[in-house]
Amino acid sequence: MAGTPAYTVLAQAQWPGVDLLVCREDIRQRTLWSIEQPRHTVIVHLGGTMRELDTEIDGAGSTHAPPSPGDIWLVPAERRYASQARGQVITYAELRLSPLADVDLGNESRMPLDELMPRLGHRDEFLHYSVARLGRLSQNADDLSLMMAERLQLLLRQHLYDGYRLPVAPRPEAGSLSPQAARRLCDHIEDCLDQRITLADLAALAGMNVHQLLIAFRRNFGTTPAQYILAQRLRRARWHLLNGNADIADIAFDCGFASHSHLSAAFKRDTGITPRQFRDGLRMRADY
Repeated sequence: MAGTPAYTVLAQAQWPGVDLLVCREDIRQRTLWSIEQPRHTVIVHLGGTMRELDTEIDGAGSTHAPPSPGDIWLVPAERRYASQARGQVITYAELRLSPLADVDLGNESRMPLDELMPRLGHRDEFLHYSVARLGRLSQNADDLSLMMAERLQLLLRQHLYDGYRLPVAPRPEAGSLSPQAARRLCDHIEDCLDQRITLADLAALAGMNVHQLLIAFRRNFGTTPAQYILAQRLRRARWHLLNGNADIADIAFDCGFASHSHLSAAFKRDTGITPRQFRDGLRMRADY
């Protein structure tokens, strides 16, 4: 992550086609980051407070909400990522993968990580905890730690291949979202999270009918509009839970949930814990 030099490298490691970097960085002054390189980059926010974050990935839209620990950005090779942030001292990890880094599919078959889908402020608990664990293992020099790290980076490759490969190109009539349309959709959803959002509204913003939107949206974002909106509402709720003392019912309404119980049910399905447990637990926890 190119930016100011006010950071400390906490851990780093390298395997064929894969690099890991874990850093602590002071972002009390506005900090600019950019990525545009021939490798895929997975960025995981591990800890520390961000008050502001504006991020854009070419062709994948933008996001303007600050992250919570565990939020993930995936920047595919050759895509431009630009971001500006302000907050406190944060820790983050970058996993950089060559598109030629391959995955064992069995039966002596291997496939490269050639094309991955972009992600902005995404949630993937396996990816979060595995990258954090890989960073901790990489701080050790003993043979067992090195062996476990080697195995874990292979599992991470497999996970990215299984869950983040770019879908097969759509039929010509299906089309895909232009970078401008993707940005309009992201901005509209983020601005209206506390309101009712309809497929008809999103389709009109994209200049498509609803059927075309559903196909194009999945190709660009790897999920449905409803799943994407829920993920963004949960992301906003996580940030408020960790960075304020508002009542959980008020947070629910502010994030577009119908009630405290509606937020709690969605939150527990997503994380396995309640909003209150999340607030109490992560406030006491430090990854590094």
